[in-house]
Amino acid sequence: MLDDSGAPLNADFAIEPEGDGLALVLESSGGRKPGGGVRNADYRAALVVLLRRLGDRRAVLREALVDSGNVQPLPESQRLVLAGPLSLTPEVDFVQLRHRLTTPQGRIGQQPGASKPGNNSKRLRLRLDVPGYGPQDAARLERELEGTRLDVVWPSVRVEVADELRVKIGEDVPGVGRVVAVPGDVVVLATANGPVQLRLDEIQEGVDRCAQDGRAPNGRVVGPLVTALTGMSVEDGRAVRTPLKRTVRQFAELDGRATAKYRKEQGALRSLLVGDDDEVAQCALCGRPFPVEFLVAAHVKKRQVATDDERQDLENIAMLACSFGCDKLFELGYVTVGEDGAVLTASTGGPLDLHLELLRGRVTEALHDGSAPYFRWHRENVFRG
Repeated sequence: MLDDSGAPLNADFAIEPEGDGLALVLESSGGRKPGGGVRNADYRAALVVLLRRLGDRRAVLREALVDSGNVQPLPESQRLVLAGPLSLTPEVDFVQLRHRLTTPQGRIGQQPGASKPGNNSKRLRLRLDVPGYGPQDAARLERELEGTRLDVVWPSVRVEVADELRVKIGEDVPGVGRVVAVPGDVVVLATANGPVQLRLDEIQEGVDRCAQDGRAPNGRVVGPLVTALTGMSVEDGRAVRTPLKRTVRQFAELDGRATAKYRKEQGALRSLLVGDDDEVAQCALCGRPFPVEFLVAAHVKKRQVATDDERQDLENIAMLACSFGCDKLFELGYVTVGEDGAVLTASTGGPLDLHLELLRGRVTEALHDGSAPYFRWHRENVFRG
C-alpha cells in the first residue's frame, strides 16, 4: 500500500466480505520477509493511514480483535481489543485510536502471570460497516484503501477502444500481436497463431469492466489486449495499473526528441506537398485554405504498415489535412475518400454528425491514380462506415 504522499508502506492488508458487512485484516509485523528486511515493518503507520481513509468514507468500526492463528481457538471475547460501534470521521484522532487498537494486543494469548506484554502488532481484524460498500465491494474498497501514486496522473476519461486501436494500426501490442486493421466494428490482429478478428464492442466491454471493478479480463487475446489498452497488468487475477517509472526529466528528454523528429519529418513532407514558396494551401478534406503551419502532412496509408517502396512514394501516400479536425477525423476513421473522390463519413449518432455533414460528398483532388491504392487501404482497414 501507499501512504498519503504516494510512498510505499511495508504492510499487507486485505478487505474481506464478512456477513452483511466487511472486515479489514492487517497482517502482523515481525520476522523476516523474503529478500530481507522486517515483514510488515510499517504496521503502525499503515494502520493510521487505513483508519484515516476509512474515516473519509464515514465507516463504522463495529469491533476489533486479534486474529493471529495461535489465538483463534480462543473465544472472541478474549481476543477483543475494541468494542464498538465507533463512527470513523475525519475529526477522529487516528493516532490515538491506533494506540487503543495496538496496546491491548500485548496481553492477548499470554499465559497467566506473564511478566510483561508481548507483541502489540499482531494480525488484526476490524469489522466494518462502510456506507456505499457491501460484501460484494470488498475488492473495490481494498483498491481504494491501498492508495494512489500522486506522481502519476491516471486518465479519468473512458478509454475508447475504436479510437485507440485505429491509432495503433501497424503497431505491436505486447502479448497480443500486431494491429493490422480496424474496419467497421472489428479489429484484425496478426498473432503468433495466425490472424484473429475481434468485435470492438467485446473489447470495449472488457475495458469498461476493468476500469470499473478491476477484474482481469478473460480470453487468450482479449485479456492481454484490454490490459495493454488500459495501461494495466494482471496480478493475482486482478487488473492493476502499473505506474510508469520514468522521471519528469526523462519524459521531457524523450518528448523533446520525439517532437524534434516529428517536426523535421513534417516540415520535409509538407514542403513536398505544398512547395517551399507557398504560405497558404487547402485542406484535402474540407477544402478550406489555411496557413501551412495549420496543415498536417497526413499519411493516407499508415507509415507503420507501408512497404519501403510505399514510404518513398511521398507525393501519393500523403495529403494535407487541417489541424482543426480533419486530420484527426481521418486518422480515427470517421471520414475517408471513396472511389469517385467524394468524402465519405461514418455517422456517430452524436453532435459530431453536424460537422461530418459538412464534409460528406465533397470531392477532393487528393484522389488520383497514384493515391487511389492508399485510399482503398484506408477505406478497407480504418474507415468506420
